[in-house]
Amino acid sequence: MISDLIKLILERRIASLMFYLGVCLFGLIALKDIPLSLLPNIEFPQLTIITSFPNASAEEIESIITKPISQIVGTIQGVEKVESNSKEGNSFVYLRFKNGTDMGYAILEIREKLDLIRDVLPYEASKPLVSKFDPTKKAFLEIVFNSEALGDEKNLRGFINEQIKLYFERIDGIALVEIRGGHEKEIFVEIDPKRLRAYKIQANELPQLISSNNKNFPAGHLPFGNKDLPVRLLGEFKTKNHLENLIIQSQETSYTKLGDISKITETYKTRSGFAKYNGKEAVILSLYREPGKNTVKIAEEVGLVVNQINRTYSKEIKGVISYDESIFIKESLNGLYLNLVIGAILAYFALLIILKNFESPSILLFTIPVTLLPSFLVFRSLGIGFNMMSLGGLALGIGMLFDSSNVVLSGIERNLKTKSKLNDSILAGTMEVLPSVFSATTTTIIVFLPIGFIKSTLGIIFREMALSIIITLTFSLMTAILFIPLLASYLYKYRKTVTSNIFIFKIYQEEKIIKIFHRFLSSLIKAKTLFLSTLLLLFFLSLMLIPWLTKEYMPSIDTGVISIQIELPPGSDLDSLSQFVAYLETSLLQDRSIESILTTLGGSEENLRLNPTAVAESNEAEMILQLRESRNETTKEVVERFRNRLSKFEGVKVIFEARENVLGELLSEKKSILVFDIISDELAELAETGALLKDKLLTLSGVFWVTLGSETKASEYQINYDQSKMARFGISNSQVSTFVKLSLKGLHASDLQVNGTSIAIRLGIQKGSSDSIEKIQNLQFVAPNGESVYLGQFINISKRAVDTNIFRIANQRVNHVRIGFDEEVDQLKKEIQTLINRYAEKSEIKIRSGDENEKLGDSFREVLLSFLLALFLIFMLLSGQFESYLTSFVMLATIPLIFIGTIPALLISGKSLNISSFMGFILLLGVVVDNATLYFEYFHLFLKESTDPEKALLKATSTVLKPILMNNSTTILGMLPILFSISKGSEFQAPLGIVVVFGLLTSVILSLFVIPILFLIIEKRKSSSFVP
Repeated sequence: MISDLIKLILERRIASLMFYLGVCLFGLIALKDIPLSLLPNIEFPQLTIITSFPNASAEEIESIITKPISQIVGTIQGVEKVESNSKEGNSFVYLRFKNGTDMGYAILEIREKLDLIRDVLPYEASKPLVSKFDPTKKAFLEIVFNSEALGDEKNLRGFINEQIKLYFERIDGIALVEIRGGHEKEIFVEIDPKRLRAYKIQANELPQLISSNNKNFPAGHLPFGNKDLPVRLLGEFKTKNHLENLIIQSQETSYTKLGDISKITETYKTRSGFAKYNGKEAVILSLYREPGKNTVKIAEEVGLVVNQINRTYSKEIKGVISYDESIFIKESLNGLYLNLVIGAILAYFALLIILKNFESPSILLFTIPVTLLPSFLVFRSLGIGFNMMSLGGLALGIGMLFDSSNVVLSGIERNLKTKSKLNDSILAGTMEVLPSVFSATTTTIIVFLPIGFIKSTLGIIFREMALSIIITLTFSLMTAILFIPLLASYLYKYRKTVTSNIFIFKIYQEEKIIKIFHRFLSSLIKAKTLFLSTLLLLFFLSLMLIPWLTKEYMPSIDTGVISIQIELPPGSDLDSLSQFVAYLETSLLQDRSIESILTTLGGSEENLRLNPTAVAESNEAEMILQLRESRNETTKEVVERFRNRLSKFEGVKVIFEARENVLGELLSEKKSILVFDIISDELAELAETGALLKDKLLTLSGVFWVTLGSETKASEYQINYDQSKMARFGISNSQVSTFVKLSLKGLHASDLQVNGTSIAIRLGIQKGSSDSIEKIQNLQFVAPNGESVYLGQFINISKRAVDTNIFRIANQRVNHVRIGFDEEVDQLKKEIQTLINRYAEKSEIKIRSGDENEKLGDSFREVLLSFLLALFLIFMLLSGQFESYLTSFVMLATIPLIFIGTIPALLISGKSLNISSFMGFILLLGVVVDNATLYFEYFHLFLKESTDPEKALLKATSTVLKPILMNNSTTILGMLPILFSISKGSEFQAPLGIVVVFGLLTSVILSLFVIPILFLIIEKRKSSSFVP
């Protein structure tokens, strides 16, 4: 069937060429529609349930919110783990589901379960928000705005919200524009307590009064001619004057106005957090893209809009793009193009040297577009975009694009010497190598199939990389079998005899090399026992080097970004935090290695809604330092310098970390951090054990910092009611609670809509009337009977230390111990583990390894399982193809040879055993058996012509030497750009490049001798034993 198709292609060359051009043209069209993004669209099996209950303590939150929610959602099918964090005012319940769970259905089921307990939760608590963990939906671009020209920095946020935000919302592909930082306007209704008493108005009734009156109500329809027109009752406030004129029922007079008992002003909210850029207050716009949209295209349009805004509003504001995800994507794409060009040029010169003509290498260069463009067509059909993983797969596939075509071209070249007709030579050469080409490509493809069975996040992420390799190699096989014959029929007509005066054609002297090779092979055949024993020894020696290799989840990548986590003692206000941050910023901005500093202080409910892991407390801040490209130090060295100079402050935690690359953050892996969980039901015991363990850990050399989930207690005032006294006046707990809230923080009653902008209406008792315990006790409360009573008559106020965070895993309370250490200090990890184990035994407290530590081991086990499964699949394929178990085992004998080269190469280069290098090993499984397959085909072909196995073997080696050198040289040279990480974005693949390049070098050199010797041994023993 294949031969008939090749004959048809050779007979209808113009039609065939037009067909390929048509496919490539459609591939070019599809290329324009392939979305560009940082990561593939992935559904992660994790959810977070966020519930707010303002001012409630951590213990209250745990008891009345976190526990009921955790218990009800823990019964949902597919839930693998339930964790929670209860802190003042907020409950976080983290759910992890089994991989493969339908998250859409899971969210619906969770909401149904939460509806069942809504009446159990406090009335004042917010409705539980189910937040889907999706790191691919983070803001892809952030713009920082600051101004010194608006007169008052407080106007900046309002100006951006009213004038600037709309520019970005109009851009096609922008799903959401979030504003952070700055000051938000509000209408503050400042109630005069004296007038409340004079008019005998109960303050706790005012929030409901404002809320119920600030509404429009539909009332029905009225006939008008032949139509029914809707009737609406308009009550919504249009201006501040409407609010001032709101009528309030009074016990003293028939009515009074809200403006008579309060002062209503347009002011700014008390901030719970804000943002700074390079030491100055700023407003940040975070842009979120729609799924499937082209990140690079949107980012380019955003850049144009920012420039337009800077020109139009040059006197008012200035916008700077502080983070742009598209830069990494463009660098990765440019890196791919660079790798492609350099790899193709190197491979072209290698083919010129070996083939000694210009036509054959030129034919092979055409395989790149003819393979890649149809691949893009499939990418578009399957919904695969260009992202970090698919581009990584293409970069790997490029190194192997020539392999199948090399073998086909070698077969054609060999037949050209024996056949007079060009088309006969092309057909015979292609069909001669078809089984080995099909087998070689199939073995490379099937090694990536087990990745589909990895159920962890790792498998989900790498699935797109595996798919891109499979698609590319499939088309490279089709190109080799169907397109190379067509192109050869055109170009070989003009082929000329090469003269020997061209230098590049003198390098590879095939006859001399074959003679030397035969001589050396014959010597090894005579000393085969010694040779094979030496290889076996080298193999075991290489395995002994594995313990010396660093093992990590992801390869180390210098991102040039530093994260600083700052935490002041619990209860510290935003002003104190701001002063400390300003001191740090002043010191850091003087450092020449820093380009910019983006600081987030405190937090807000808006931030938590979009990012449940965001900074949320008034005593916490995060600084993101972007380092200059031109610096002389690595990011790690800069971190070390800052850590030594700026991390030791009395009572303040300052943690410096080199920020992980995007993929490392996604997989939640930080190789320089260990996590352990202390388990106990007693909060005091958790805190005490954690503090003692922290002190012991900090004595170890190389431990930078230790943080505890439950470490310090915060002080709070607690108000107790005297129910009997309250009953005399007919006062309820809720009435007192509302009055105290109004006196301290105020209450959000409603919103005023002005020009499409919503401004909050906040009620509060007159400032200065409740800023001390004594003043609160002396506040006069209007009872339902109109009598004024002092709060101090029926409340008691006491001060108490309370826990700020309570963590739970399932039904157990835990204290998370996070340890930051120097991963380069030998044996430090073991020392930490030993210290913790000894302490646990001594104190009889249960301490277990944290989830993050277990994840590393689980992932390595899954990858190892994939490696073994791929090995078995190759064995099955080879056994089925050659109908021999023993032949398959012999072909797999080349696989251990890769460790002889790869393990020492990783050790010498300082690279680690990680996901990238493991992918290299998996890739090698499919590549290294190609040589053995080719050997087997020609050995058995020539064995039919000769009765002497050794002569048939030497003839086979002469035939396969050229295609083996061509195949492996183009693959190795194609991988060199990845090996040396010459382009940005290729650092992740550097360990993979080392494994593939040195694995192939070792495999080629040794398998050229090992495989022939093993085939010869088998052939000589066939007469004495039955081999199925």
